[in-house]
Amino acid sequence: MLGELMTVPVQRDTARQHRARINRLDTMIVECPHCGANCPVDEKQFAGNPKLQAQCQQCHSNFIVKAPPKIPQPAAEQTLALAVLEGPGRGQVFRLSKTRMVLGRSGADIVLYDPEVSRKHCAIEVHGSTATLIDLGTTNGTFVSDKSIQRYELEHLSRFRIGATTLLFTVTDNRVAESEPPATLVVRPRRG
Repeated sequence: MLGELMTVPVQRDTARQHRARINRLDTMIVECPHCGANCPVDEKQFAGNPKLQAQCQQCHSNFIVKAPPKIPQPAAEQTLALAVLEGPGRGQVFRLSKTRMVLGRSGADIVLYDPEVSRKHCAIEVHGSTATLIDLGTTNGTFVSDKSIQRYELEHLSRFRIGATTLLFTVTDNRVAESEPPATLVVRPRRG
């Protein structure tokens, strides 16, 4: 029921985390507004409610936590993907099923078995038929045209390299043309 509050005890998290950061395990880290303790909150506890009441395990104060925004999905009329052109995973194709996906060696949305790739190496944020490639502060870097980048706007058929892996960003239109047949190339031998 909208507007109803749930009371959820939250435990102190000893690791320094950012305010209301969301990790892969559907857990938000929320900072207690009274004592500053970092408190993990399972997103499933919202159960459709826009907010819930939490209690800090360190200072025992109650506070309101707002539900995180829903992560939008890419448009259904297009398929965005990454194809591995060179490296240990050559030939693999990964569909970009969320608007933000992390690439890395482990604990990432797209796992690349390349020892030169960091655990969480780079992220791709999808914006319609383009995407932004973001290096996540790696030692080995993220490269486009052999130049190290921090951010780069990817378009259809853009290539980039992380570690020993070269990837190709592709956009495929899923809509079927209703009035026009697909283009056909006809090759005829020369006469004469």
